[in-house]
Amino acid sequence: MQQSLRRGVRQMEHHLHNLDWDAVKVILAVADRQSFRQAAQDLGRSVNKLRSAVDRLEDQFGFSLFHRHVDGAKLTVEGRRVVSAARQVERSMVDMMRVAHSAADTMKGPVRLAVTEGIGTFWLVPQLVDFLAGPGRDIQVTLQCALQAVDVLRLEADISIQTVEPSDFDVVKRRIGRVHMTLFAGRAYAERHGLPTSLEDLASHRIIEQEMDQFAGYGLDQIYTPEIAERLVALRTNFASAHYWAIAKGAGIGMLPNYAAAIGGDLVPLDLGLRIPVDLWLAVHPEMVKTARHRAVVEWLNGCFDAQAYPWFGEHFMSPSDIASFLTVSPRLASYFSGFTPIASWADRPRITDEGAT
Repeated sequence: MQQSLRRGVRQMEHHLHNLDWDAVKVILAVADRQSFRQAAQDLGRSVNKLRSAVDRLEDQFGFSLFHRHVDGAKLTVEGRRVVSAARQVERSMVDMMRVAHSAADTMKGPVRLAVTEGIGTFWLVPQLVDFLAGPGRDIQVTLQCALQAVDVLRLEADISIQTVEPSDFDVVKRRIGRVHMTLFAGRAYAERHGLPTSLEDLASHRIIEQEMDQFAGYGLDQIYTPEIAERLVALRTNFASAHYWAIAKGAGIGMLPNYAAAIGGDLVPLDLGLRIPVDLWLAVHPEMVKTARHRAVVEWLNGCFDAQAYPWFGEHFMSPSDIASFLTVSPRLASYFSGFTPIASWADRPRITDEGAT
């Protein structure tokens, strides 16, 4: 008995695997119209194609679905049972498509965004706060630190901001902006050691270097000899925040984005002619741009690097002093980085107790 049951299950699975769901659609149309000819008109097909589809399904089931006569087509007893079950499947398919359509149009759900630590922490997060607070949005963003370029086709992330151009043809990609790296020193370093006035003079100073897969360092070995370049580096890190903080605290001289002084660290820009432009690429999985929440995030990211609003992401280098002037006359951006690096010392702040500020 168990063998017969298993054999029956296998046969049913075989029939389901080979079931022509388009033919199921045909029998529903014929059942509704009780006519092959009228059903053919509704479906925009020939009567013979509909008859052939029903014949194949009847052969597969092993019984007739319709009584065919001059007045049309009437369901058999078995046919009524099959059509009843098919109606349930049709309703389930409609529900599934409704859910899929709703999921594509909703602003609720997860979005995985991969970005380098520096861009993510210092530039995107302040704007992300405002974006997520927008009306009608219930997006759950997972912000991934990408030391390496991620593969969005393999769904390592839904969207990526990276410094390496994606090589996969199927990826939706565009160059979204350019970061211009230039030399900075902390004011504390400048007061203790002075500042170099040329690349030759730079060789007698300490260098803080950032190095990761998406940014391969300053290329000092091409400016000096490899031996001198190695001797110059006092600290090497792949953490953008540690890199920035080390320079701001006076550990040495290093390259930062030209807008780095606006973040809050006490930095002094150096113009020695050493600049490194780094292109930023937006990469999106082709299926992800079909959902409303992913399209909204992509649109938001495009705005975050708009060279009209933020000219330091443009094609050409903008000096730190020009950026400072720009921020002074821009009320919205003047306080963009406020709160990241405290201005007041701890001694000047209200004392915090369990009962609150005193």
